[in-house]
Amino acid sequence: MHYLELFIQQELENQEIKKLLYEELHLSTRKIRMLKQNPRGILLDGLPAGVRQQVKTGQRLQVLLEDSSLTERIIPIKMALEILYEDEDLLLVNKPSGLVCHPSRGHLTDSLCNGIAAHFQDTGQSSAIHLLGRLDKDTSGIVAIAKNKVAAERMNKKDSYEKEYLALVKGVPEKKEGDILIPMEEDRSEGYLKMRTGKSEKARPAVTHYTVLETIAGGCLCRVTIGTGRTHQIRFHMAAIGHPLLGDSLYNPACRKEQSQPARAALHAFRLRFLHPFTGEKMDFTADLPEDMEKRRQAL
Repeated sequence: MHYLELFIQQELENQEIKKLLYEELHLSTRKIRMLKQNPRGILLDGLPAGVRQQVKTGQRLQVLLEDSSLTERIIPIKMALEILYEDEDLLLVNKPSGLVCHPSRGHLTDSLCNGIAAHFQDTGQSSAIHLLGRLDKDTSGIVAIAKNKVAAERMNKKDSYEKEYLALVKGVPEKKEGDILIPMEEDRSEGYLKMRTGKSEKARPAVTHYTVLETIAGGCLCRVTIGTGRTHQIRFHMAAIGHPLLGDSLYNPACRKEQSQPARAALHAFRLRFLHPFTGEKMDFTADLPEDMEKRRQAL
């Protein structure tokens, strides 16, 4: 079992455990409620403790982070995983294009989570799987997974991490760097999901920043970051300014007729920076362009 520990210093003496859980360990009310329901959810010097119990200098307070119930409902399926980083709390994987992140109808046994569940099983880990931002099926790149709810809650706080994308787009924007501020809303009028410019009360603000890095035949390579996390945000926004992603037949149907186009929307989550949820250490990871995008980039 994996515990989060707090060694009691003199300035914390005689405080109730409940206060320490909130103020020192920054746990949510929901997490504390779950800990209270587990006989070994809260330990003081290795023994079960209640939230009203007071602590003494030198004692060790432990709270259970493990919560594998969600993982147990995911069928473990062995697959090749490119693991970029792993510790007791986090797992970072470089997801290939063509792989959905989470099990869903039609993908109950061939999602990234199925492969992660198998990895945990093979390595004797009883960890949960909390995806920290999903990528579309066709989008490749870094996916972060928290192994417990506390890590997930801390990582999901605003501005806790920054993800950068690389995109191959059609043409070259007039401005080499810019912000796209076009509200978005769902459009299911044709029987499938796509996004459109938001004009109704359901519209949601969306912010995308792009920088042109280099030009290629018929387009350019852009670095992209997002200030909001809307469905298809990068794909829709780049198409909205007249520079759709190469290979993106949803927002640029004409690309189906072009043989030089990639077989999928050319988008790759290449960099992830964040502070570790428990140590506070600065973490910075990158994943190179996949073969299909690199090949198109080099086709000058």
